[in-house]
Amino acid sequence: MNYYVDMNANLLPGMSDPEGRTLTESEAAARLAEFRESNMKMIVAAPYFRPETDTPAAFLAARNEKIAAISEAAQPIRLVGGAVLPFAYCTAHPRDLKQFALGESDFILVDLPQEPLTEALCEEISRLRIVSGLCPVAADIDRCFEVLSPEELIALRKAGILLQISVNGVLRQDYRKLSIYLLANQHAHFLATGSRPFGEPMRFVEAMRIIQRSLPAQLYRRIKNNAGMLLSNAEPSAFLE
Repeated sequence: MNYYVDMNANLLPGMSDPEGRTLTESEAAARLAEFRESNMKMIVAAPYFRPETDTPAAFLAARNEKIAAISEAAQPIRLVGGAVLPFAYCTAHPRDLKQFALGESDFILVDLPQEPLTEALCEEISRLRIVSGLCPVAADIDRCFEVLSPEELIALRKAGILLQISVNGVLRQDYRKLSIYLLANQHAHFLATGSRPFGEPMRFVEAMRIIQRSLPAQLYRRIKNNAGMLLSNAEPSAFLE
C-alpha cells in the first residue's frame, strides 16, 4: 500500500487559509473523505495564523478543538497540528514560535511576502533560524512564482529556508516545469495540498504521480518520504544531502 503524508493541509472548518478563505463543514468533510480515499496516513492541519485578529492562545485552542472534533471521522488517518505564519510575525517573535511547530518537530511553516527577493530578506531568514532554534519551511512557495525568478528561489534555499510546493504548483501547466526543476535539484523538498482552491478536488495523489513520472525513482521516493521525515524531526541537513 502506498501511503502519503501531507505536511500542510487546509482542513479545519472555520479557520482560514492565506487568502482569507474558510471551509464550511461540508467542504471540510468532503476534503477529509478525499484524503481517506487517497491513502493518507498523516495530515498536518495548518490553518493561517492572523496576529491582527487572534492571540496565539486563542488560535491554538480553536485549532486543537477542531482537530479533536474530526479526529474520529478521520481514522485511520492521524491528524496533527501546525500553522502557517506570516513571515513578519516570525521575525518579530522568534522565541515564541515553537508552539506553532508542525507536530512535535522543530519545523515551522512560514508565509513569505510575495515580492522580489532582497538581501535583507535573506539575512532575516538566516537570523530567524539562529534566534528561534527552528527551521522555517516556505509554505506554498509556488504562490511566489510570479514574482521570484528561479535564481531567487535558489537563493532563498541557500539562506536557510526549505521550500514546500503545493499541489497547484505541479498541476498548473505554467508552474509545473519550474516545480519539477526545483524538486529535481533539491531546491524544493516537499509536496503538500496547501491552499488548494475551494471547491476543487485535492488531487494530491495525481500530483505525486506526475512527480513520479518526471523524476528518477530514487529521487521520487525521497520527496515522497520527506514529509514523514520532517514530522519525525529529522535534522534540516537531511533534506539537503
